[in-house]
Amino acid sequence: MVDITSNILKDIFGKRLNKAKEGIAKSLKNKSLKAIDDYKNSFKFELPSSETPTTPETPKADTWKILKVI
Repeated sequence: MVDITSNILKDIFGKRLNKAKEGIAKSLKNKSLKAIDDYKNSFKFELPSSETPTTPETPKADTWKILKVI
């Protein structure tokens, strides 16, 4: 009779311990994933705009006039 009772108690405590371990593991996993996401989001990256900077171009006719004068 004692063996049956002790086996039942071991089974009950074993199941509770397994549930507790799974809960702790899940909680730690969620916390670590959140910490990783927070770390990633802590960096502020600004992507360069797709617009090309406009630089004033000198007209080609003016450069030929300057070269002819020289």
